[in-house]
Amino acid sequence: MQDFLLWLGEDQASGERKYEEIRKKLILLFRYRGCHVPEELADETIDRTARAVQKPDFQYRGEPAAYLRGVARNVYREWLRKERRLRTEPIPEGNLEPAAPANFGNGKDELLQSCLERCLTTLPSRKKTLLLRYYQSDKREKIDGRGLIAKELGIGLSALRLQVFRLRNALRQCVEKCRTKGEILLPKQA
Repeated sequence: MQDFLLWLGEDQASGERKYEEIRKKLILLFRYRGCHVPEELADETIDRTARAVQKPDFQYRGEPAAYLRGVARNVYREWLRKERRLRTEPIPEGNLEPAAPANFGNGKDELLQSCLERCLTTLPSRKKTLLLRYYQSDKREKIDGRGLIAKELGIGLSALRLQVFRLRNALRQCVEKCRTKGEILLPKQA
């Protein structure tokens, strides 16, 4: 990493400042391009560049930011290909039985359960499978299971959490509408 910092600036301190500045710009670039994991892509860009700089045959004369933009373009293209592939590949199915909800015999709980079941059926099967697998286990199994899901999808845990967060919000909106109006709100298809 020290070689990389010296490549960025005249000394290590100026290299560190340049590093922070470039990282912020990369995050903005990836965010502008619609990436939901801009920090991860910026870090991947910097890591690849740092590895390249450490190679003995590395030769680049010019502005380091221009070189990093070129690497960022390649990282972005790889991310796009991975995202497209994820949209077309089905999620491998495991045991998808949701845990039995607690039923307190209360009419509100029964309505909530009914609305939840109805709203789950409106989700595309891939998204429903993802959501059910994400919340399937407890304790250590849950952590390992989520890591496995992220690995199967080829994404990081933060990207997985973001996907589940969005699904959960769509499901919550559907359940709220069902409870208040007795209607099912279909989530947007992505």
